[in-house]
Amino acid sequence: MLLKRCLTILVIISFVLAIVAIIIAVIIWRRHSQKQNFDLTPRDNAGDAIDTPEDEEDDPSSAPVYAGDFGFEDWQTWEDFLAEVGVLDIRNAMIEYETGDNSRMFIMLAEMQQSNPSLKTDQELNQDNALAEVFYNGVHRPLKFSSQSQKVEMTDFLNGLKDHSQYLRNSNPEMKKIARDVINDTLSYQHQTDRFENRCYLQFMAIVQPDEVYGDTPEVLEKQIHEKALEKLLRQIANADGILRRADHALNPLDTFGLLEVLYKTFNRESSVKMRFEDIIRRQRFSLYTSARQPDKLFKEVQQKIRIEAELMNHARDAMWLQQQAENEKELSKGKDYYSANGEAQKDTTIDKLNDETKDISPFNDSKDIFSQSNSISSANNTPKSNTDATVNSDNNASSDGIDITGLDDLK
Repeated sequence: MLLKRCLTILVIISFVLAIVAIIIAVIIWRRHSQKQNFDLTPRDNAGDAIDTPEDEEDDPSSAPVYAGDFGFEDWQTWEDFLAEVGVLDIRNAMIEYETGDNSRMFIMLAEMQQSNPSLKTDQELNQDNALAEVFYNGVHRPLKFSSQSQKVEMTDFLNGLKDHSQYLRNSNPEMKKIARDVINDTLSYQHQTDRFENRCYLQFMAIVQPDEVYGDTPEVLEKQIHEKALEKLLRQIANADGILRRADHALNPLDTFGLLEVLYKTFNRESSVKMRFEDIIRRQRFSLYTSARQPDKLFKEVQQKIRIEAELMNHARDAMWLQQQAENEKELSKGKDYYSANGEAQKDTTIDKLNDETKDISPFNDSKDIFSQSNSISSANNTPKSNTDATVNSDNNASSDGIDITGLDDLK
């Protein structure tokens, strides 16, 4: 009997322990799943969550983005490739990588200036090595060195220079022949030996934790995250540049264009020699039809701007037409026709109002206008009694000289 009771108690205890273990496993799994992405819940300085209203339905940023259906089943975009290698976004001179541990990781590249050690003395080389050792000892975050070699192709430039040298001003045939020979020798030398430029880049990393930023909206949080990461990365680059600059290895941080250019040259080794990244952007920006794939958000925003502009133009046209109808009714109530009988529109009243306002500052408001001034020499001995007499005299003098000035009052 006692044995049965003990077995019953053991079964109950094991059942309770199994339930507790399942509950603990569920709690651990939920916490682990919640830490996969950065928590963008709005919160205040104390870390408490803030309730925010729901976004509007017509917001382009909240509109669904439909993937696929591009005409080819095996279509792979550049964004898909970056997502596969872990790159989330490239903006604000930083590359963001996914972490999966409830944090945000940003990478910034800085180009290192190169120097020729063969031109330095042994003392200078020892000093450079000592400064490099000081720099390495002060590194706290993971740091990566990368180099990129780019082939230099100057055939098109030299051919254009050769054509331009034959049309220089103040140059004799001997000078043109010397320029042509020098450029031809340079072209032959380039074809015989390939030239490469090596560039060295330092990759600095910064990680932003959720407790380092706060904001009342996800947009404010996103801005705070990028500002915090940029502050950390620039501080690291400034500290490294202060040491490496003494060893003739100054650092120059790359902007967003520089990051994209490095990626373009990395994955387009041959075509980047002929077609520069700057030329591609210029052609896409100033072309009538762009061949670049546009995201759904940008497409919808452009459609909204076009619709708003069309509505504003229609609204302005309707408002001006209503105003014109009101002015027509006012003229008709006074017994006047708002359209003259000879087919010409009546003079706009707004022009008369503008002339009245600018009457005081008009340079032609003087009683002695340009015609009276032109005849001031002939009528210098005759002092006019009034402004009206002066104007009449100037008109008579001008008419006697063969210049017909009738109708000037109407033009004024």
